[in-house]
Amino acid sequence: MRFAPPTIHAARRGRLFRHRAGWCLVGTVLFGLIAADAGVLHAQESAAPPVLTLDEVIERALVTDPAAVQAATSVSLAEANQLQARGTLLPTVNSSFTFANSSNQRFDQTTGQLVSQNYSAQLQANYELFGGGRRLLQMRSAGAGMDAAQAGLRAQRFNTILNATATYFAAAAADDLLRAAEGRLERARQQLVFAETRLEVGNATSSDVLRAELEVSNSELAVLQARTSLEANRLQLGRLAGLEGEVSPSADALPDRAPALPDEDILVARALRSSPEVVAARAQVNAASADRLGAWTGYIPSVRFIGGYDWFAFQFPPDRRSWAFRLVASLPLFNGFQRETGIMRVNAQLRAAEARAADADRAVRTLLRTAYRAVRTREREVEIADRGVALAREDLRVQEDRYQLGVANIVDLQTSQLALADAEAAAVVARQALGTALAELEAILGETLTS
Repeated sequence: MRFAPPTIHAARRGRLFRHRAGWCLVGTVLFGLIAADAGVLHAQESAAPPVLTLDEVIERALVTDPAAVQAATSVSLAEANQLQARGTLLPTVNSSFTFANSSNQRFDQTTGQLVSQNYSAQLQANYELFGGGRRLLQMRSAGAGMDAAQAGLRAQRFNTILNATATYFAAAAADDLLRAAEGRLERARQQLVFAETRLEVGNATSSDVLRAELEVSNSELAVLQARTSLEANRLQLGRLAGLEGEVSPSADALPDRAPALPDEDILVARALRSSPEVVAARAQVNAASADRLGAWTGYIPSVRFIGGYDWFAFQFPPDRRSWAFRLVASLPLFNGFQRETGIMRVNAQLRAAEARAADADRAVRTLLRTAYRAVRTREREVEIADRGVALAREDLRVQEDRYQLGVANIVDLQTSQLALADAEAAAVVARQALGTALAELEAILGETLTS
């Protein structure tokens, strides 16, 4: 073995002493920062955010989401319209009471006498005997409006569920990414220890230590960014759940596989029957068709029965009685083209509703096939990502052994470490994408997929 001259050894020891002294100062500063960080983390851990499951977040979101509340309000309005349409099948009954008094006598048309005061009470009924089927068509239109409102509520519920699921999985993914970043930081610190040990025995250069310290800094930055992203996602999840502050998802929330799915064509057929968008579009066609038929009833005469019973007298209580009834048939001969204008409008509305219904069928076919294939792709991506994590871990283990033996250099080791960090992040993202793709498929289908 060849030894270097004493002067070279002295120079090397001087550089090593200065290097260690400098890093001792840096270490002292870092220790202070870490201690302060630990105090902050301890305070945060003492007030840990509540942990909610996905079902709990969805249940809360369905109550607090303004769009879901608006959709429920639309159903209430449709129920009111339906009740009003049913009310047209029943007669209207009115009652009234009148007291009149004056300083001078006046002529009373009912008795033909001059009076100064009088009392009267009246009970009147009004019923349409025939209206050309207009009331039945109004009930049909109101029923179709109810179907459309309920389908819209289902569609909005699944959209809310989709948003809640995506937000929940984003928070869960941020949690897993933080753990992956912390694992990277731990490996970087171990790498720094390896490099310093090898430098002390003369099997490495100061460049190895500098590269290792740079990786520690980059890993700390990655942890900081991951923690910031996690806090933002938790706050968003808390807002969606109707709570103030952060909400944490449960552990292992991300799915690792998709449930057993039927054949693609079977799902398409189910979507054409149950998809909220398709059901709502078809209900709008039924409502527009009923409105068009109702517009033609303006050319049919209507027959109405009006009857009443009166009590009147000049002193209270009224003791004179009378009754009257009449049948009224009416048909507008000309009303300024209002009937013609109404028919033109409902025809245009019907054509537009039919076009939207046809497009809804095509859209559901396209979207469902796309979402179905996306689920299959995401599931395969999870399998590939898991395989990549296993390979990256084994590669890093080999490189660590080779670096300790002095066979590999610091670049090889850091390349393997970064490859493992990327593989772990890719596995988390793949699981998040799989969960979101399943929620999208359920929103299009309008049904919950069972595991």
